[in-house]
Amino acid sequence: MIKKTSRFLITGLIIAWLVDFLFYKKVFGIAFSVWIVIAIIGLFVTSYLEKVKPHRLSYPLAALSIGLSTASFIRAEPFTQTISALSSLAFLMLLAITFTNGNWPYFRLFDYIIQGFKWLGYLLAQSWGILFQSPKNVDSSTGQEQTSTEIPSSGRKSAWPVIRGILIALPIVLVLAAFLAEADPIFNQMLKDLLKFFKIENLVEYLFRLFYILCLAYVFIGVLAQAIHPKKQETRPQPNQPSFKKFLGFVETKIVLISINILFVAFLVVQFRYFFGGEANINAAGYTYSEYARRGFGEIITVAVLSFLIYYFFHSITRLEMNNQKHLFSFLSVFIFLQVLVMLASSYQRLMLYEQAYGFSRLRTYSHLFLPWLALLILAIMVLEILKRQGYLAFSVILVATGFVATCIVFNIDGFIARQNIQRATLSSREGYSLDFYYLSELSSDAAPEMITGYFSNNPATKDLLGANLSCRWNALKNQKPIPWESFNLSKLNEKILLETYAHEWNQYPVTLNNNEYQSFYQLYSVDIQGKSYNCPIYFDWREVR
Repeated sequence: MIKKTSRFLITGLIIAWLVDFLFYKKVFGIAFSVWIVIAIIGLFVTSYLEKVKPHRLSYPLAALSIGLSTASFIRAEPFTQTISALSSLAFLMLLAITFTNGNWPYFRLFDYIIQGFKWLGYLLAQSWGILFQSPKNVDSSTGQEQTSTEIPSSGRKSAWPVIRGILIALPIVLVLAAFLAEADPIFNQMLKDLLKFFKIENLVEYLFRLFYILCLAYVFIGVLAQAIHPKKQETRPQPNQPSFKKFLGFVETKIVLISINILFVAFLVVQFRYFFGGEANINAAGYTYSEYARRGFGEIITVAVLSFLIYYFFHSITRLEMNNQKHLFSFLSVFIFLQVLVMLASSYQRLMLYEQAYGFSRLRTYSHLFLPWLALLILAIMVLEILKRQGYLAFSVILVATGFVATCIVFNIDGFIARQNIQRATLSSREGYSLDFYYLSELSSDAAPEMITGYFSNNPATKDLLGANLSCRWNALKNQKPIPWESFNLSKLNEKILLETYAHEWNQYPVTLNNNEYQSFYQLYSVDIQGKSYNCPIYFDWREVR
């Protein structure tokens, strides 16, 4: 049972207030990692004070959540920051759901959906019970609530009378203060100074922030209470047991799987004849090699994902009552995935051909990193199907997804793109290929070290474009206002240090201010290279515009 509701109230309110303090009108940065760490510490400390022991499998979840959150200040590339932040929050939520039972490795895919909705309902009920109802004792062994017959201590009193008292007192105090201010000029001035200190002209903004802080506090109080004192102790799922009663006969499923196999075989025959057969066969069919490569990559990835979903769906609903049915289902499924692996090999080759023709971009690099992990997941599915351990499929998906996110963090996507495109421009300058100034400008601070290395290679095909781009970046950093510590990013700091170190180099590429019709919103700069003008990227703060 909950020993002191005040612990949950205070911790939930602190975590909610930190959301406002760390993120409101601030650029995404180290504050996210700070918030994740404090939220996890708050959960474990409250658990310790409540004398509830976390399950041992909760610790790796906490470590994963903290580890993945570090991309917020290690990397500046937006996709890496986004997927790492979402993954960190997902592990944090999973930690709260399975804090005392450690059931997460045993969940089937369907269990994640069911447990997620149940957890949401329970935490909302927990918050309501703590804030607005008389305290109840919860028997942790049975999960049943028992109304306490003892006189509650001050720590277990409902918070509602306090909140109600504040709401009643506030307008009364304001009215009386207004009269007293008219009665005494010194008190009047003191009151004006107080209101000026709190910037009363921003009252609407303050009320909005207070509203969402209270809403978040309501949620976080429930999260803490449900994690430490769950309303119902969930039993550990049996991964290899079906989530629900299967209803589809084997004949129907067999027809579907055989049809898919026939389709895939026909497709691979075409692949081997045209794509794997070489450029001559493709040209004979009326396509260039790059056109053929570009058209099929995304579709093959989609087919691979759909194959996984189809397999899981039919495995979940098909009655396999005899051993020969189970063996045939496994054979047909594994054969499908073997063909999918061949398609992925084809897709990877398509991607490399496309990159040779058009260079590297973020989307192509994401795909480069994603394909090996997708292939690894398909191999895991095949192994689990052969060993009849399909219930651990969800756990395999989590491991592969985590591996992909961690790879994006470590890999430095923007740095890789810059390095590859610079090398390609250096080697292919005679063929007319040159760096794309504006695409380089879209890359984040992660690319700056590679661009500086490319600049000092003194290759005439890339030196001026890189120097001009770096000069634009240096100009933007010099004009940038100081950022709060909550927005600190290691990649951006490294870029600033490097650009400042070689600031004398960028003087060769002077940046000039242009007149434009939007000068009230932002300033437009440009740099000239061999008589051609390039506009610098527009860096401005929407907060200043507002």
